[in-house]
Amino acid sequence: MKIRLQLYTIICILGITSSLSAQTYADHRAVPGYAEVDKNAKTITLKWELAANASSYTIYRRALGTKSWGSAIANLNATTNTYADAGVQLNTVYEYNIVKTTTLVEPFSGSGAKLQGNSYISAAIEKAPTHTNGKIWILIAKNLSDSLTTEINTLKQDLAGDGWDVGTEIISATATVGDVKSFIDGKAKGTGCDAVYLLGNIPVPYSGTFCRDPNYLYPPDGHAATDPNSHCGAWPADVYYGVIDGNWTDTDSTTIGKRAENKNLIGDGKWDNNRIPGEVTIAVGRVDLSRLPVFSKTEIELTRNYLNKAHEYKIGNTVVFDEAIIENNFSSFEEGFSSGAIRDFTAHLGEGKIINADMFNTTALEDYKFSYVCGGGSYTSCNGVGVSADYTTKNGALFNHIFGSFFGDYDVQNNFMRSSIATDKLGLVCIWSGRPKWITHGLAMGESFADCYLKTQNNFQDYDANFYQNSPHLGFMGDVSLRTNTVMPASNMALNANGDSSSATVTWDASTETGIQGYYVYRSHKPFGGYVLLNTTPTTSTSFVDNAPYDGTNHYMVRTAKLTTTGSGSYVNLSLGISAEINGMKGDPASIMVLKSNQIKVYPTATNSMLTLESTNNGQLKYSILNSLAEEVAKGELTGILNQVSVSHLASGMYFFKAEGQTYKFIKY
Repeated sequence: MKIRLQLYTIICILGITSSLSAQTYADHRAVPGYAEVDKNAKTITLKWELAANASSYTIYRRALGTKSWGSAIANLNATTNTYADAGVQLNTVYEYNIVKTTTLVEPFSGSGAKLQGNSYISAAIEKAPTHTNGKIWILIAKNLSDSLTTEINTLKQDLAGDGWDVGTEIISATATVGDVKSFIDGKAKGTGCDAVYLLGNIPVPYSGTFCRDPNYLYPPDGHAATDPNSHCGAWPADVYYGVIDGNWTDTDSTTIGKRAENKNLIGDGKWDNNRIPGEVTIAVGRVDLSRLPVFSKTEIELTRNYLNKAHEYKIGNTVVFDEAIIENNFSSFEEGFSSGAIRDFTAHLGEGKIINADMFNTTALEDYKFSYVCGGGSYTSCNGVGVSADYTTKNGALFNHIFGSFFGDYDVQNNFMRSSIATDKLGLVCIWSGRPKWITHGLAMGESFADCYLKTQNNFQDYDANFYQNSPHLGFMGDVSLRTNTVMPASNMALNANGDSSSATVTWDASTETGIQGYYVYRSHKPFGGYVLLNTTPTTSTSFVDNAPYDGTNHYMVRTAKLTTTGSGSYVNLSLGISAEINGMKGDPASIMVLKSNQIKVYPTATNSMLTLESTNNGQLKYSILNSLAEEVAKGELTGILNQVSVSHLASGMYFFKAEGQTYKFIKY
């Protein structure tokens, strides 16, 4: 898809703010859709808000993680706003696309085609819990590592408690982009790397020859070569850290950009690419609260506050309205920038949970989960919304989408986006969404922002996302591991060994969360990750006996499980884990299985019913199960990132699960 925008020059200049109107292009391009589920009838019912300009609705469905939408499963008239998908499987996520065809002409088609709107919904009836998320590396600026030891240790515990395997690395003040990239590449090809948490002023990569490339004659915010504030050239591109072995080139240049950082010269270490060269496999989030003198607090104080408020949210102590605010100061722009927020917020929250209002005035009265604001921008202001200094006394929502000119230069002093996460409370995430729109509907099924990051960065004509899809300019401000629904954890965990230290009893105090299913118990050979699930169904007790501990030190973790219902159905949501260690146990040596790029995980190691398989490969995967005599007793083929395989039919004994050239031992009891 060529991004030739010279025909649309006027509408592309984001520094012009238009007045609000009742029916906007954002409304035209969105279908506010959600799902209700019936476990007994095994039915997912899609519902949506009817549009006066609709001529028809078309429904598509696909398996989560697949790329083709295939043929429509329903073609409906303009007065129908519900569709029941009967006979679906429990614990299975289905991805739906509701396409609205309108009576309006698509202004960008040039052929008289009709404008369409979309809703994307990942829906399930009791989706199984996600126990592991992969390997995350926290790259910590040296000045922060020296001052925030306690907070960083809590961050590591929280990430491990949410199913991540955690590694850390201190980045010196003299490190370069190349140094950081080499470290990440090495880990990705070694012990694994699925996400990166940049904590502090970590070097910022740049990429782009916007305005020079004939396919990208305008930069993403439209301020082209003839603009006095030209934003041509290279933009910050943290996604560079997330692509392994991509063909990033440095053989072209453009020097039209106003800032020195945007000027791109041959061989200067700023990349030419306006499209991401290869698949993004590592989600990168940045918490950099340096260079914010508009705040009275120091970088250390601002970062400490961010880490503390993120921790309080993760353990369920932050209470907000399950509602969203949209402040659309680009209402007449034909691209409908906020349409992605309309559809995704509805998929998460359900019907009638979005208000159109002034964000700062509204959040002064109540705390909200989501916000989307857009308006003509500068580095430190958003027309119609406010300025960076407003964040010193005001708050946005917990999770914020912001769109306007120049915000993409997130390394600028007092940058408007970074200021939004420096607030006293809330402000945990900020993304630049509009060119392209972010793909975040999966949050409603318990996905993390890391999952949404990869979908957004890798999207190219799969989801409706406006111009500049698959471009490297999108940055993520905040903790990329965050999820949008929390559960209160248990407390006061204790461990006790039996007389000969051959078994350990784990006890804890019950969670204060209501309506829980019970608790999952895990064991690891190390404190910050590598936990193995010990019970395949949640226990309703507040104690658990492990009769097969590792030899020596054992780390145990307990997580609360609750069936959570959102605007997209229901899923088993897990709290952060509480953990403790016990020493001197007598058992089998802890066997540490190293997985290349964390591609496959199989657990538990002992079960009487189901094995769970998690894979970062969304495609088809063949497996076989061998008994202790190396005889094949079962085989099959799986699709998607999360599957369960029944082994209840097998006799008790030791077996081997083989997939992708790797072998995993388990016990059937």
